[in-house]
Amino acid sequence: MSSPTLSRHRVRAHHAGPSPTASAAPLPAAPSDAERAAALEAEVGQLRAAMASRAAIEQAKGILMLLTSCTEQVAFDLLVHISGHTHRKVRAVAEAITASATGTAALPPDVRGILRDACPPGGRRS
Repeated sequence: MSSPTLSRHRVRAHHAGPSPTASAAPLPAAPSDAERAAALEAEVGQLRAAMASRAAIEQAKGILMLLTSCTEQVAFDLLVHISGHTHRKVRAVAEAITASATGTAALPPDVRGILRDACPPGGRRS
């Protein structure tokens, strides 16, 4: 047996007006297969670029760790510092350091100057 109070609440809820879904705007159409394929291709391209950037950054961190005898975090902080002071992306700085270390390109003068301050010749700090 139900209570009179419960019955009144049910009646009020039933007569409260039109349901919220009746006046809601229609849902947007689902993306087509071509749109989903294009979005997935764009995402794959972004992931590949991110992986390539990460590899370059990891290599440059290793080079800086070798040069400065620092930790991985300090090497990354140095990359970020160089990036900020030369107005280059961290990835571009990492690629320049790696190319210089492998002998395929000269280190840009502004990057060389910052690295010289961080890793002075003979291990002396000025």
